[in-house]
Amino acid sequence: MVELDRRREEALRLHQQHRELTEAVAERQKKIEELEEDRKAGWASVQPLLEAAGVEDVEELREAIERSDRLRTLNEKLAGVVETLDQQGDGLAIEVIEEECRDVDIDGVRVREEAAEAELKVLGAQLEEAVVAWTEARRVFEAIGGDDAAARAAADCEEALAAMQDAAERYVRVRTSGMLLRWAVERYRKEKQGPLLKRAGELFRVLTRNSFERLEVRFDERDTMHLTGVRPDGKVVAVPGLSTGTEDQLFLALRIAAVEDYLARAVALPFVADDLFINFDPERSAAGFEVLGQLAERTQVLFYTHHPHLVDLARETLGVDVHVVTLGDAA
Repeated sequence: MVELDRRREEALRLHQQHRELTEAVAERQKKIEELEEDRKAGWASVQPLLEAAGVEDVEELREAIERSDRLRTLNEKLAGVVETLDQQGDGLAIEVIEEECRDVDIDGVRVREEAAEAELKVLGAQLEEAVVAWTEARRVFEAIGGDDAAARAAADCEEALAAMQDAAERYVRVRTSGMLLRWAVERYRKEKQGPLLKRAGELFRVLTRNSFERLEVRFDERDTMHLTGVRPDGKVVAVPGLSTGTEDQLFLALRIAAVEDYLARAVALPFVADDLFINFDPERSAAGFEVLGQLAERTQVLFYTHHPHLVDLARETLGVDVHVVTLGDAA
């Protein structure tokens, strides 16, 4: 009887275990069916992407997506570079900017950039020292108090007043001299600026190959004069908006105009040019030699360069009038 009860309980336990396993299997089967449905839905959504990308499996699709992401990143960088060129390139086309930059001395630009960064560091250190000194002076000023300190402060005040009186007298003299100097400069500007500016504009037009038509002096909102270049379509470009090469051409135009004005009323002296065309493209370098050739009709022009292609360009532009001396062969 006891054995029958044990077997009955064991049978009930096995029956219960069988039912639980059957339910678990049914639950797992249901989960498998749900996952299969999800797989089919996922594949249905991936299939159009495979067709659009022209690939056959998911791994190739993943690689295509990565390539697409890299292409989008490169296009964004390219758009940023184009925007920078539009902002800093005088409004010129990319092809023109590329031509202007072809003969630019990159090493020289890098050296100037490093020098500017070094100067900024020095100025930053000086600023920090000034801030420390100001802080200490402020602390001392706020700490003034008591009989001795007040007496010293009063003495310092009297000394400062005496120094201020002396400074005021010197200021009056300097201020008067400055007013007289400005009056003289303004008088000279009125007499000379018109012809000089006109001639410099003509030279600037030649040097930039008609990229600019003339030069003008304009006033900003503070009534401060600024030199500007005017393009043939009337667009005005301030000096800070010019490229490095165009700035050099502007400087050369102003310099030659001043030299021509000087030659009209003084003894001619040689005009020395030391590698003026470093930032010029070949076309504008040729224009520069044309301008120097005109100046050479009135005074001697000495052009120093260590670029052989400029020697060839000078010969092509000016012909037999160019006298070339190679300094290495002079000995």
